[in-house]
Amino acid sequence: MKTSLLLLIGLAGVVSAQTKFSGVGKCGKPDTQQAVEVGDRASHSLVMVKQTCNWTTPFEIAGLQAKTYEVTLMSDAMAAKAQDRGYVVIAMDNGDKAFVRFQGSSVMKDGAPVSDEGTWSFTGGTGKLRGLSGKGTYKNPDGTEDHIDGEWMLPAPKAPAPKK
Repeated sequence: MKTSLLLLIGLAGVVSAQTKFSGVGKCGKPDTQQAVEVGDRASHSLVMVKQTCNWTTPFEIAGLQAKTYEVTLMSDAMAAKAQDRGYVVIAMDNGDKAFVRFQGSSVMKDGAPVSDEGTWSFTGGTGKLRGLSGKGTYKNPDGTEDHIDGEWMLPAPKAPAPKK
């Protein structure tokens, strides 16, 4: 029992708790957009998009507030449905960045997404966000705003080396 208790106490110093958060963002027109018809059936294309977005309801991670985000995605679109995957770089108010990978699906109308949803996960960060992990979901129910929910976690700070 004593060994188990010591192990739990030791692990508590290594792992920090996950923190829930949510935010809302809005994107303008794509900075870059390229569509290529696949040619195997009507209305099947691969689309690459890069766009810059702003958090209209920002969130905080480790005391840093999210300011903007840049989305780079590839969409496999066929008629009114698409499978999406891509990456997001979130810029925080102090200049640190959080990195995200996502995948999901979209509903299209006249070649533009009218709704999308999926899952995402943090893949790391810079500065104070180094070692960032976590995951969550996103939805854009009417094609106007990204709604995200999730949890984040940072590694516990390392204990200073003992003095000799």
